[in-house]
Amino acid sequence: MAEYIAAKENIFTHQSVEDVTIFNADNEITAEQAHRAVGRRRLFSRKGEPEEGVFLRGDVIVSRMDGAEREIMRTSDILLPGVHNVENYMAAIAAMDGLIPDEAMRQVARTFAGVEHRIELVRTLRGARYYNDSIGTSPSRTIAGLRSFPEKVILIAGGYDKHIPFDTLGPELVEHVKLLILCGATAEKIRACVENTPGYHGVPEMLTVSELRAAVETAAQRAGEGDVVLLSPACAAFDQFKNFMERGRVFKQIVAGLK
Repeated sequence: MAEYIAAKENIFTHQSVEDVTIFNADNEITAEQAHRAVGRRRLFSRKGEPEEGVFLRGDVIVSRMDGAEREIMRTSDILLPGVHNVENYMAAIAAMDGLIPDEAMRQVARTFAGVEHRIELVRTLRGARYYNDSIGTSPSRTIAGLRSFPEKVILIAGGYDKHIPFDTLGPELVEHVKLLILCGATAEKIRACVENTPGYHGVPEMLTVSELRAAVETAAQRAGEGDVVLLSPACAAFDQFKNFMERGRVFKQIVAGLK
């Protein structure tokens, strides 16, 4: 880890004084690195208000450059879910400030639905939103996906068994999922990790189905106004698909065909 940090530090210690580096002020490591920047520093923060950079004031993203403040957008303008995407936009605003119009930034935030298979909004049907996170091929990726939503979700999970532990996944499923629909080779392993989680008392409800179509149709039957249906399998796709991309595209086709 130390070598990785040092390698990244080489990027900005060899800049000129005219160059700009963007730092996350809320991260202990990058906040400390900022003091060694050769060029101009711009910080972004959800927790404080840096002298120069981008920060949150309530639910408004504010830019402060050369002592002048501008309100750029509200967090509700950002179509992508999750606090991490708010931080991503803050970093991007800090980098592009003065180079493109503020309205162009707002337009991107309101319309960009993300990269395919990465918490990709597929459709809203009867008030329920369907997301494709087929890139979630490991517990850690699925945990990150679950933490993107403030509400408990309907999760479709399971797939090829890579023989990796699901211990860290169980508590996250108990905290963030209200209905867990399982399919694939790892279905029973994931069910067991939830059942063995301290504090599990029947939520999430768990159902096991034979394949992805049945999982989507079951989710659609149970989803109501305001619900999130998330495909984030925590597993590879090789038990039923060529790869995670094929799995994600099949999911989108099934969702598109829902009535």
